[in-house]
Amino acid sequence: MAIELTREQRAAVDNRGGDLLVSAAAGSGKTRVLVERLMGWVAQGEDIDRFLVITFTNAAAAELRDRIAGAIQTRLAQSPGDRHLRRNAILVYKAPICTIDAFCLDLLRQWGHLAGLDPDFRLCDEAEGDELRRRALEEVLEERYAHIQNDAPFAALVDALAGERDDQTLEEVVLFVHKQVQAQADPTAWLMDRRRDFVLPQGMGPEDTPWGKALLDDALELTDHWLEAMRDLRDEIYFDELLNQNYTPTLGDTIAGLERLRDALGRGWDDGLACFPVPFPMPGKKRKGNTDPALKERMATLRKRCKAQLTDLGERFGVGADQAMEDLRAVGPAMTALLEVTAQFDAAFTRLKQRRRLIDFADGEHLAAKLLREEDGSPSQLALDVGRQFREVMVDEYQDTNQVQNAIFGALSGGGRLFMVGDVKQSIYRFRLAEPGIFLDKLDRFAPADRARPGEDRRVLLSHNFRSRPEVLEGVNFIFRNVMTRAAGELDYTEEAALRPGRTDLPPDPRYRVELNCVDLSALTDGGEEEEKVSKDLIAARAAARRVRELLDSGLPVGDRPVRAEDIVILLRSPNPVLRHYAAALEEQGLPWSADGGREFFGTTEISATTALLQVLDNPRQDVALLAALRSPLFGFTPDRLAQLRAQAKGTVYDCLAAGAARGETDCADFLSLLSGLRELAAEESSHRLLWHIYGKLDVPAVFAAMPDGQRRRANLMALYDEAARFESGGHRGLMAFLLHLSRMMENEVPVPVPGGETGGVRILSIHHSKGLEFPVALVCGLDRQFNEADAKATILFHPALGLGPKRVDRKRGLRYTTIARDAVALRIRKQLRAEEMRLLYVAMTRAEHKLILFTAVNGRGGALASLAGQAQCPPPPRQMADARSMSEWVLTPALCRRDSAPLWADLDAPRPAPPAEEGPLWDIRLLSGADFETPPGQKTGGEAAATAASLPDGLVQWLSWRYPHMASAAIASKLTATQLKGREKDAEVSEDAVELHPAAPQAAALRRPVFQGERPLTAAQRGTALHMVMQYLDYGRTGSFEEIAEEITRLVEGRYITPQQGNAVNPADILAFFRSELGLRLRRSQRVEREFKFSLLVPAADYYPEAEPGEEVLLQGVVDCWFVEEDGAVTVVDFKTDRVAQDGVERRALDYRPQLDAYSRALSQAAGVSVKRRYLWFFSTGRAVEL
Repeated sequence: MAIELTREQRAAVDNRGGDLLVSAAAGSGKTRVLVERLMGWVAQGEDIDRFLVITFTNAAAAELRDRIAGAIQTRLAQSPGDRHLRRNAILVYKAPICTIDAFCLDLLRQWGHLAGLDPDFRLCDEAEGDELRRRALEEVLEERYAHIQNDAPFAALVDALAGERDDQTLEEVVLFVHKQVQAQADPTAWLMDRRRDFVLPQGMGPEDTPWGKALLDDALELTDHWLEAMRDLRDEIYFDELLNQNYTPTLGDTIAGLERLRDALGRGWDDGLACFPVPFPMPGKKRKGNTDPALKERMATLRKRCKAQLTDLGERFGVGADQAMEDLRAVGPAMTALLEVTAQFDAAFTRLKQRRRLIDFADGEHLAAKLLREEDGSPSQLALDVGRQFREVMVDEYQDTNQVQNAIFGALSGGGRLFMVGDVKQSIYRFRLAEPGIFLDKLDRFAPADRARPGEDRRVLLSHNFRSRPEVLEGVNFIFRNVMTRAAGELDYTEEAALRPGRTDLPPDPRYRVELNCVDLSALTDGGEEEEKVSKDLIAARAAARRVRELLDSGLPVGDRPVRAEDIVILLRSPNPVLRHYAAALEEQGLPWSADGGREFFGTTEISATTALLQVLDNPRQDVALLAALRSPLFGFTPDRLAQLRAQAKGTVYDCLAAGAARGETDCADFLSLLSGLRELAAEESSHRLLWHIYGKLDVPAVFAAMPDGQRRRANLMALYDEAARFESGGHRGLMAFLLHLSRMMENEVPVPVPGGETGGVRILSIHHSKGLEFPVALVCGLDRQFNEADAKATILFHPALGLGPKRVDRKRGLRYTTIARDAVALRIRKQLRAEEMRLLYVAMTRAEHKLILFTAVNGRGGALASLAGQAQCPPPPRQMADARSMSEWVLTPALCRRDSAPLWADLDAPRPAPPAEEGPLWDIRLLSGADFETPPGQKTGGEAAATAASLPDGLVQWLSWRYPHMASAAIASKLTATQLKGREKDAEVSEDAVELHPAAPQAAALRRPVFQGERPLTAAQRGTALHMVMQYLDYGRTGSFEEIAEEITRLVEGRYITPQQGNAVNPADILAFFRSELGLRLRRSQRVEREFKFSLLVPAADYYPEAEPGEEVLLQGVVDCWFVEEDGAVTVVDFKTDRVAQDGVERRALDYRPQLDAYSRALSQAAGVSVKRRYLWFFSTGRAVEL
């Protein structure tokens, strides 16, 4: 029986004559269209292997091949004698239906020699790649450092990016830029071309640069937005006599300022700068009387937001055109050097891979593009030859293509034979270098298929959704009609793009209304000092879990049966930070759940125990891993037993086990025997076979399946085995490599797929991992989470169109400040971030088949909800949506305009806006009190708990509630250094009660290659150390002239007190300034001078830790730079400072060091028996002394 297609689907299947772009909305059957198009070609006599079908995952390729094979079999059942179909039923398993990476590798196997590729190449694994990158980068930097004296641009780059002790920042930036350019068709050409960005002739202004144009355009857009908003506000208050008289004049001044700014921005940078600040005068003497409080509140909200945004805009125009251009010219040499170093690194990395006959996936794409394209971008002869093998090139998920992949498709198809299908509204992989702009450009340029001329590129839009109920579709349409625009989401959500119901068997039903649940956190109770506050994420999770329980108890029909737990999904933007809260909330409701494993996966008992055992097999002398394995349910060594073994032997835990085995203790001998056998097996077997052997030998799945939630634990273990098999299927081998792979997955929070069918229960998924899936009921939670803008705050920003966005570094003054290049790139990154977040929301909402439920946390009166209510309108201004800080603003702003939003307005003093012209079916909008979710469901009240406690044995509650009485003292560090006291007085001003003097938490040490003396410029910290060492060993009697000090420095170098590099870093003029000062002259006249006075003394802990108990002491340590006895017998302390500080900031900086000098005075009094009368800080950068 023929498959019925819609009119649009039929056009996508049958249309020929040019490149065809199919923009297929969620649930519109794009895979079906692709299969039917292939079947149409087969019906015309073509063979299936004459079509190159590209997908973006191996799983999608396998599923698509199965769908095509199934379609052939269906037709064969109708025409069993059709020899052509029987032939294609076999050819389908040989047809090139694969990922772009698989195609490129196959091409290189055949033709790689034309690009100089060794025929016996293999894929580089992650560990090898990281090591080769490290070596290549080290090689390039060493070469550049060797000639740094004659390489001013590289010296500027080092000065701008080098860290305090090593080149970590510089290395990270080079690797970052290198990764980003891999999406370009020719990365090296892109790097070299961008050098022209910083060639800025005199007379050129910001408006002549792409960065200045971007900033001026954005400023004009913002100005127009607020100009319209202020005019509307003036009109709105006209009918309120009191507000009109009090505020119309001040609004008029603001409007006039905005009009001047709008006109000036069109003339240039300095003209715009002259219009700041935009006036926001306070009203004069106000008339009193009755007015509309809601309108007054709305006016105040809008004016406050307008003033804040225009103040931020004024800061962007904080420098004039000349200074802006000077900043760009100042960073130009360093950025040119960065581009060149990145290109050199790419070449060095490629050479190292070539020596080992290695390529990575990026190489595969770039080498394929190089083979298939001439230098001018036209198809090569090889592309023409290979392209003739294919009747058509078909690309699925085209919205996730990047520039190099697009170049490959274009070269192979040769024009007119490229079929592209995707949905740009579901492009959510920009972090993987996908470029949705490619799809958008074609969507704009291509003609509608029914009007395209022969040979002209054409497009077809599929908008009928066959997945979801009308209630869901209209709910999605309502949100995105209002918020998705070209300004806020990179495309307009037109009626063409809107979702239309494709199913006719689903009549309206109020049980399937879209729900919007707002959890009001302003209603939370204020617990006492002893009561720990409940996490807001846990409160939100409990609200969602209760709704899941209500759905299951209601028996909501999904299809022909009641809803089950496994029909429900909870979608989160980033599950890992909050997964534990949602898991706990579901368990409180007695609901089973499952999740794709990330950090939480590796933290489970079964996975941590198994990976600990694998680590021990790799190296048995890892004490932490060995203890974790021994204590696990697999071996059951108790803490007492381990303590006993530890007390009877010295060395590592492994040595203690060996000693126990030597004494004839069975448990130790059995474990070591098992360990020896498994280690021998590990040396021969692959990781997944080793893991399977361990599972069988120790009954690992059975052990953990017997524990609570055993089904999920067993599924986790199977997922770990699957991950090992998947890892080694790529050519990787070895236990160590697999452990390194797991470590990186955990660090990067990469999820491990856990089969949901084996675990059952409510699914918890990230929105990214839900793409392509569908669920009867979808709860989209955490909409209030703020957008992560870390990409717009990196050391060096990157954008494929605007290039690099650096800060200017002023080493002399120790300052870093922005440039217009950085501001423009950051602006573009933020816009793209918002657009991608909006597409993520679209993906999340379109996962629901029957029921869509949205959850967000809000603050009621005086909070974010009140602020949104003051601006609510349908449709909202695009600029307002572009400036949103969370997905909840996109949902709530139009939702507040709905007629059914009354629960949200119950406690708000703001006028309700006019309802939207189109709002679709009714929603179920609820305002939930957060206080209802502060305790687990069914938890006993205080009175009930007290009654229960009274029935317990005497003293049991007191025993179980006992706390160690000296916890405050136990938390205090035993040692305190004087340098840790810096800035504590400033802390004391902030705190009302006490000074917080806890030492900083120790940071995880990162092992880095040391900077050897003499080979690289000293950092600021190293130069400061050199100056301190000179002041320590200098003969103060020879400090009367520049020449004497220079000779002294030479003496210290020759005597090996300091290195030559340190000697060159010290400016004798800085030291001479000190000794010619009044303080320095007194020091030279002194008969007793002590330098580098080290001290260690016990002091009462309460002096530095107010919470310390009486009698507690801490060890105070430090080094006094210099102290001397004055002519009047008074003792003076001098502390030398090499901080970079401005003249007007010296006094403020000195106050930071007062606690440090107090400690020095105390130490000299107790350790040396002298009383300090005067204390000075000498700042070498300013040549000033400050007495404290």
